[in-house]
Amino acid sequence: MKKIIQYIILSALTMSPLLLKAQDTTFIPTKEEVFPKITYEWISYQMKISMEKEEEKLSFQCFFVNRIDSLIYLNLNRSGIELARVVLTPDSVIYVNKLEHEYFAGGYTFLRRVFGLPLDFDMVQSLLNGVDFKDFDDSLHRVEEDGRLYYVAPQRTNHQGTVSLMQTIEIGEGGIILDNDITDLKSMRDFDIEYEDYTVIDSIPFFTKFEVEMETDEVEMEVLLKNIRFNMPGPTAIRIPENFKEIEFK
Repeated sequence: MKKIIQYIILSALTMSPLLLKAQDTTFIPTKEEVFPKITYEWISYQMKISMEKEEEKLSFQCFFVNRIDSLIYLNLNRSGIELARVVLTPDSVIYVNKLEHEYFAGGYTFLRRVFGLPLDFDMVQSLLNGVDFKDFDDSLHRVEEDGRLYYVAPQRTNHQGTVSLMQTIEIGEGGIILDNDITDLKSMRDFDIEYEDYTVIDSIPFFTKFEVEMETDEVEMEVLLKNIRFNMPGPTAIRIPENFKEIEFK
């Protein structure tokens, strides 16, 4: 259903010379004035994840720490047993699988193989903080449909010119992202993330739940957040045991 809505909006946008359903005298805030921004240096929270992939159901927890624009730390566990640990920087990915005794240390090839999407540090950070990608052009067009506010791009390209996305972002009252619907135009793989149950923590409105749907891969995920903390440094360490086997992509 979300994809149908997206295509309707995109069709209306490309077919109509009028991008805004508003009077000429109405003040229209710019994207920069409407979109949420990261105003903190650190964030951490715990995630309870319920995932269904091709009718297989999984559940686990994840501890997330983000030093903004510098590092992302993820610790995946189930019933107190650590499953895997991941540390991302703008240039590197280190993944240690405690169950399979294997690791990866290198570039973002790993995430792109796992998710089938051209993810980089900024995209992961933006998605897990509920903000827009800052490494992409500003070709989003404002559209109002049935009292809801969307920013739509039939084709939006990153500054390196290596990734092009079709994207629809729904903005809620007070300047929060409610939905970010993305399709990679190269692979035509989709990724939709819906942010819910916003609350105000330290004067910052932040979601406490999000849902992910990847129709192409038949993946659905529900994530509940708790213990959200701002500007409190958290753990960031990762160690690769000597006896672990390196993951190699052919």
